[in-house]
Amino acid sequence: MGFSQSDGKTVDQLFTEKAVSEEIKRLTDECWRLREVNSDSALVLGKRALGLAIKNNIQNELPRIYGFLGVIQLHYLYQTKASIPNLQNALKYSLQQKDSVELAYSYNNLGDLYLMTGNVPLSLRYSENAVAMFEQLNHPTGKSYSYANIGLVYREKKEFDLALSYFNKAVDLWDELGEQVGIGSVYREIARTYAMKGDLDSAMNYYQKSYSMGVNAENGRYAAFCLNGMANIYYQRKEYNKAREYYTNAIELNRKHNHDFGLVDNYTGIALVNAQKGKQKEGEEYLQLAMNTALELGVTKQIIEVSKIYIDFYKILGDFELATLSFQKFHVLYDSVLTVQQFEIIKEMERRFEVQSNLTVTEQELKNQKLSEQNLVIIILLMIVIIAVMVWRYRYNQKMNRKLEEMNQTKDKLFSVISHDLRNPFNSLIGFSELLITEIEQKDCVKSKKYAKFINQAAVEGLKLLTSLLYWSMSQSGKIHFQPEDVQLDEVISELKEFYAADLNKNQIDLQIQNKVEKVFIDSNIVRIVLMNLISNALKYTETNGTITLCAFKNTSAIHIKVKDSGIGMSDSLINKLFNEKSFTQSKTGLRGEQGTGLGLSVVQELVQIHKGKIKVESQEGQGTTFELEFPCNHSGE
Repeated sequence: MGFSQSDGKTVDQLFTEKAVSEEIKRLTDECWRLREVNSDSALVLGKRALGLAIKNNIQNELPRIYGFLGVIQLHYLYQTKASIPNLQNALKYSLQQKDSVELAYSYNNLGDLYLMTGNVPLSLRYSENAVAMFEQLNHPTGKSYSYANIGLVYREKKEFDLALSYFNKAVDLWDELGEQVGIGSVYREIARTYAMKGDLDSAMNYYQKSYSMGVNAENGRYAAFCLNGMANIYYQRKEYNKAREYYTNAIELNRKHNHDFGLVDNYTGIALVNAQKGKQKEGEEYLQLAMNTALELGVTKQIIEVSKIYIDFYKILGDFELATLSFQKFHVLYDSVLTVQQFEIIKEMERRFEVQSNLTVTEQELKNQKLSEQNLVIIILLMIVIIAVMVWRYRYNQKMNRKLEEMNQTKDKLFSVISHDLRNPFNSLIGFSELLITEIEQKDCVKSKKYAKFINQAAVEGLKLLTSLLYWSMSQSGKIHFQPEDVQLDEVISELKEFYAADLNKNQIDLQIQNKVEKVFIDSNIVRIVLMNLISNALKYTETNGTITLCAFKNTSAIHIKVKDSGIGMSDSLINKLFNEKSFTQSKTGLRGEQGTGLGLSVVQELVQIHKGKIKVESQEGQGTTFELEFPCNHSGE
């Protein structure tokens, strides 16, 4: 009985395994504790724990150990390339062990890695995955780290208010957990964010708070970061003596804690102060110190930043010849160092992941087949090579087919949308021009002016629609530029109501407006196109004497616009197909014989996504349809 429950292990074996597990946990905990105060020792302890875990096949500890090693190399020793295999192994073993918490931490750490190498889109993707998993697990510590991390990504994207909202979420969680060090570290990021926004008073306030917490926690690195941040603010305020004092204090702290990474910013700060005081030689010495330190660390972003500081340094001194030369050197560095190193790091990550995957598959096949003869091994290796070539060719063909399919879809969509959406303006032009001819023949100047006005309006709206469609086609090739501005929503709605006045009167349909929103920060062209599609569809499927209601309201986080009709409604199966961008079937004929391509709502969805919004639909057959749009409640300058 006891034998079966212990998987055939003796009491001595079980006791030994328990002791080893406890030692691994002790080493791992100590590794994490020492990560800031003595990063080299922390790395040694982590590697010792890893060796014990591998030797004794204790795989449930591997995700945590690999994660700690990767984070220490990435954030504390700045060994970016060396951290990659450890972070990848943390991801691999957390998946194997089905450890959701460590998997979420792996996503968060990979987000860090991509942010440091300048790949913001991938960093955002991994950071979002981490946030989603930690929220689902309701893991307070993980949520704190992931909120701070995604805040850094949004700050890099210059979405400062969104970044601050995530930083504040992290602060609230750290406060609940009673982690003053965590609060202090996030305060430092909040301070940097306010500084980037130009709010120097708020930035100084948060730097001072973070500095006090860093000093109390005896965290010299964080305190040095804060001193450097405060020095930057004094520099911007042109208090150069004060700035130099704080840069110097930061240097002392960073040297005391062997924190060369922080020294780079300190050196460049003092160099700029010297430039302001006309001390070229002394400033150049500090710039050279900064560049040498950055090159020794091998941190790409710092090397590029120091190169940019050279340009500013010589501009301040008025030496435009050297400034131009520095600008040229900066571009050479940007092209040769940043691009090459980022590509090398990412390719190394992909290569290692593919190699590890192939090795895992091969080893499993060898174990399952229990090969005993060398010739069989050779045959299998040859088969693997052949399969790899075939898989590569298959994937390459798939990739090319997907590109071709996307190009065809874009072409078909463009032509279909043009035929669907440009019909109304041209119908209006034709109808009103015929009426205008009649009134001119009857010499009715009043009606002639009225119809001429309608023709002009239809032509203008047709041009706007065509421009917007071309704008949409640009989005398919990644060339779209989202351009929101402050507009009066009443004006947009009034234009639409006037545009559809003839169709509404003709079909005896009442368009009711319920607008509770005044000034909004939106891309009016995109919103106009979306509403035109929704109103056109409502007209198409609403009976005579029916009602279409357009209402708009605003809450703290979003602007909501609803287009509701009393029409024939839709079945559940039709609703599921509405936003299918691959569907090219003809839409259902309208109540008055109107035809369409079936792509209008697919385009609406794309435009709503470009506007960072959401769209949903509610409908029942015979009871009308309601489309609801939701756009982020942003303001100009955010």
